[in-house]
Amino acid sequence: MEMDNPVPIILKTSRRAQVARRLGVVVLILGLGIFIGRYIVPATPFGPNSPLRFVRVEEGNRQLVFPTFWEAWDKLHEKYIDTGELQDEDLYYGAVAGMIRAAGDPYTVFADPEATKQFEETIEGSFSGIGVEIGLRTGLVTVITPLQGSPAQQAGIREGDIIVAIDHKPLTPESSLDEIVTQIRGERGTKVVLTVIHKDDRETQDIEIRRDRIEVESVKAQQEGDIAILTITSFNGDTAERFTTAVRGALQAGVRGVIVDVRNNPGGFLQSAVEIASRFVPAGSVVVSEKGSVTKDYTAEGNALLEALPVVVMVNGGSASASEILAGALHDHRQAPIVGTKTFGKGSVQEFLKLRDGSSLRITVAKWFTPRGRNINEEGIEPTITIEQNHDTEEDEQLIRAREELQRQLDQS
Repeated sequence: MEMDNPVPIILKTSRRAQVARRLGVVVLILGLGIFIGRYIVPATPFGPNSPLRFVRVEEGNRQLVFPTFWEAWDKLHEKYIDTGELQDEDLYYGAVAGMIRAAGDPYTVFADPEATKQFEETIEGSFSGIGVEIGLRTGLVTVITPLQGSPAQQAGIREGDIIVAIDHKPLTPESSLDEIVTQIRGERGTKVVLTVIHKDDRETQDIEIRRDRIEVESVKAQQEGDIAILTITSFNGDTAERFTTAVRGALQAGVRGVIVDVRNNPGGFLQSAVEIASRFVPAGSVVVSEKGSVTKDYTAEGNALLEALPVVVMVNGGSASASEILAGALHDHRQAPIVGTKTFGKGSVQEFLKLRDGSSLRITVAKWFTPRGRNINEEGIEPTITIEQNHDTEEDEQLIRAREELQRQLDQS
């Protein structure tokens, strides 16, 4: 018999059965939530035809859902010819790295825990590898500088070399700088082959290099008569202190002028550059301006031990980042002659963020400008006295010219 308004039939059940039924409903809801979150596109899109959606988890938070990502993940595990070779951890970190790479900035990078450890060792000034700093110039992997006395330098790697292959495997546009660094590095005593094109050459050359322990001596000082030559090879955590010690020694020895050599110096910590500039310019002087979402000036901190002494700065295409900051500050404030060739032009600011699993992000957050407003990232530092280094001779033509310029200043004073 049919009824227009059926009355629900209520069955009496035991308490244990009711609990089991409720538990089953909870499990079912959770299972549906996982299924919907992973495979079914929620109703709120980011844009037309977007593969991304989000669901509100709680007030002020949202959770991204990636249906295409999970579909591709499952298809890869289902169809790939060597499914047993797939490592989920590698796929996971590769996916994160790909997301960061899609930002389109070569200096905004993700590093897995192992690569992060290598980066931190580099900053500390001791690591195992060939001793070469690389960057991207017009989309090409370019040697900023081989470190002084490093295996790379001894094997014939030069500033400005373009790297086209590692161990005979061609580089691709998808290769990130961190991935390339990881391929180049390795255990001490092992070998790596870099295929390079020297500046002004057209033919490639294979250069075999034996990896070794790289110890970075960030400051070197020598005295020639009444001139001090202070070479800064990197801006590490202890560089400013080492530089100040070298300056005090030079002043005690009675020097009358200083040559600051930052050729082939790829940079490092901003604070080191600011502290070293503080030895040359009055307290409160702007050393560099950081322009991003906000503008911030970094100023000299005082203790300008070298403020009264003539100074000449030496640079080349391997001078980057903190080196360009220091050279720009000395030129803008002291009209210091800049001898050599145009610098690399790496004037973007990266914030280093350590993630919870030991991996890390370096995100470009701003760009550097000299005290007079020159954009280091786009312009680099142009020398006031341009002179190329002749690699076919043992003479250091740039240093000879820097000495002549400093002597001219001393004679005028």
